[in-house]
Amino acid sequence: MFKNSVFSALGVALFATILTSQVQAAEVNLPANDGKSAPTTVRWQADSSFAAKAKGWSSEEKWIKKSSAVPQGWVVIREDLGSKLIKNTEGAPFGEELRVSKYSPVPVGWVVLRDEVAGRVIKCTTGASYRQEFTVTKFSPIPTGWVVLRENYDSKTIMNANGAPYGTVLLVSKYSPIPAGWVYDGQQVTGMYIKNMNK
Repeated sequence: MFKNSVFSALGVALFATILTSQVQAAEVNLPANDGKSAPTTVRWQADSSFAAKAKGWSSEEKWIKKSSAVPQGWVVIREDLGSKLIKNTEGAPFGEELRVSKYSPVPVGWVVLRDEVAGRVIKCTTGASYRQEFTVTKFSPIPTGWVVLRENYDSKTIMNANGAPYGTVLLVSKYSPIPAGWVYDGQQVTGMYIKNMNK
């Protein structure tokens, strides 16, 4: 009987050690049982992979039929004879780069950095700071609130105008989109001026 108790205690201790070795700590306040005492602070451990998923970046991948539509927020990583491998981009961190198929959709908030022989490289711009710049391909989508500063033969330089102070004036390309709340403020040979009216 004593031997069984020792083995049970050792088993519980070993299980607890294994469980806590792969996790991160967190705290929570639980109300007292009697409703009058102060709450009890309890520490528990959260699995680090679970914590990463809680932040929203799952990067899940699936094989689907070649003729199937690609869901919004997913990209095509590669294509085979009758199928294609797609990847979820929802919640990707700022600056994340992915190599995708040549004909993959580009999710909202992503830009095309460069075209390659077998595909293209896209980058997540969500979370960029004001005045952050990227050089992208000529036909790359432009995220909401971004402007085109310059255009070259096969590329363009875009800048994040989100978060600009009220009254800011920018010189942008004449073909640049004008973000919501900005107004046209004059013309120049190299482009146009736009002014931020967002307070």
